[in-house]
Amino acid sequence: MDSTYNFLDHKLKPSVDCDAVDDDFHPVSNLIASDQRTLEGGFMAYSVTKPPVEIVFTLHCPIVVHRLKLWVHMGALKTTSIDVYIQNKRGSFDKVGCGESQSAEIFEFVNNRRISSASALPDCRTMQFPLFPTVGYLLANCSIFKLVLKKTARCVPVLRKVECWGQPARNCSVELKESIERMWYKTEEPTENVSSPSSIPQTTVTAEIPEELLDELTCDIMTIPMILPSGKTVDQLTIEKHNQQEEKWGRQASDPFTGLIYTHTRKPIFNPALKSRIDQFLIKHSHLTQFHQLPRTVGTNLRTAAIHPNINIPTKPSRKRKLEADPPKLNLSCISLENAVRKALATTTRYTLAVDAHKEDTFENACHSCMKSLGNFYKISTCQHLICRDCLDAQALSQSHCKCSCGVRFERKLVEKHHVS
Repeated sequence: MDSTYNFLDHKLKPSVDCDAVDDDFHPVSNLIASDQRTLEGGFMAYSVTKPPVEIVFTLHCPIVVHRLKLWVHMGALKTTSIDVYIQNKRGSFDKVGCGESQSAEIFEFVNNRRISSASALPDCRTMQFPLFPTVGYLLANCSIFKLVLKKTARCVPVLRKVECWGQPARNCSVELKESIERMWYKTEEPTENVSSPSSIPQTTVTAEIPEELLDELTCDIMTIPMILPSGKTVDQLTIEKHNQQEEKWGRQASDPFTGLIYTHTRKPIFNPALKSRIDQFLIKHSHLTQFHQLPRTVGTNLRTAAIHPNINIPTKPSRKRKLEADPPKLNLSCISLENAVRKALATTTRYTLAVDAHKEDTFENACHSCMKSLGNFYKISTCQHLICRDCLDAQALSQSHCKCSCGVRFERKLVEKHHVS
């Protein structure tokens, strides 16, 4: 039997196009990228995009499709329904398969004429869907196929990885088949001064990263894992980038999943247990090139809260506020306790009343005539002194114009209600 190839591998020069706007960090070109780190980034539509989203793949040559394998999840984001179309000779697309699942992480569309169900048993994360047997002529001569992401789990359409396995179509020339074989098995030639055989598998062998070690937003392996108040786990660098974006729009640092503002009791928390497992995984696979460019942390001096330094967390107001100066001492030598309290209050700092700098009034919260500090008070707009209701009524009955104890005459209309603090 002829060898099968993944025709979406970058070595076989496929191309991809999407009808929707993609995220800046997860463009659709990631699905056929040559770099392993970029390839793991996957595709994610822009934050306001809703399904359906169409992704069109153009292959290097016509092929016989054996199976399509799609990784439909990226952290907490998941695509739950996908349709498969193949372009016919007229240039239009015909539907050749469909699949829907709320729990599966991998969709596998199988051509039962080429692969028997017993020879390819999926694992617990994979859900198999048969390609339509009535469109065998399209499966035997496929050069352009389309994936339609129809439904998602209340998120934007995502697709982490795609593989299309098959073999060149029967109508392909022998030279084309040989060139595809050379492209598929092409490897980099070792340099003359390198004699260690361990350098060869570094360019070909890759490791499957456990799901718990990946950032739930970027799907990259984390360096400093932080647990958000929403329960999601992301890298500290991801939180800092999100906080910087929020700061540009004048917003405070918040949880990227719930939008709740961070406080001293609701903030990201460092996960030391997960950090230990990440370090163990990286040390175990340190010989692989896909992990050589990852940032490393040295020592235990880690920041426990990934908050941008320019952003202040709103503090809860304290019920007990300290005074700027010591509380004044009461002068017990005064005639009465009431006069002692007045003199003590006169020396304290006032926050509610604006006192003129050129005027010093010892009894600013008492009547300027009778020195009474209890009752209803009125302020005279001409001299800014207070007068009680009894003194005001007494002056109004005795004379036509009222007169303050400081000698300033005033009219009743120039008096307004005043509340003593």
